[in-house]
Amino acid sequence: MGPMGESWQDYERQRRRLNARLGLIVFALLPLPAILIAAGLSPLWMLLAVASLGMSIGILYPMWWRTKHSPVRASVVETRTRRTAWVCRPIGFLCGLAATLFWSVGSMAAEWVALGFVAAAAFLLGFSYLSDKKAEQNLRSARGTGIGGPKPSNCI
Repeated sequence: MGPMGESWQDYERQRRRLNARLGLIVFALLPLPAILIAAGLSPLWMLLAVASLGMSIGILYPMWWRTKHSPVRASVVETRTRRTAWVCRPIGFLCGLAATLFWSVGSMAAEWVALGFVAAAAFLLGFSYLSDKKAEQNLRSARGTGIGGPKPSNCI
């Protein structure tokens, strides 16, 4: 296996480690809403605090980390994919949040607006996902057998 394969394996190992750490942070923050309620924050401030933490931990930091650590970060395909992710993922998250807020209003018009936001979120997140998969496929075909070689048999 060449240096690119080893570099890719190191990247995948570090990415799994990052995801595990971020998962533990999210698990540690589970009592946060109860703490905010006990502190007497208004529901709007609680929503802003929890949503901003969720967006930071779950979307922005992993994308920033990928920008700095990906072994193919200099390729045009990866750059385009990252730009798409930087636009689509946060806006998709905010559309989902807006859909939740509109749905909670309860009127018929608000429910239709919420469905529009759900459709927008699904489109943006789906576009980002398909862009990632297409970039991965392009990079694999450019490298021959794939970025990191054949997948192990225990991967689904």
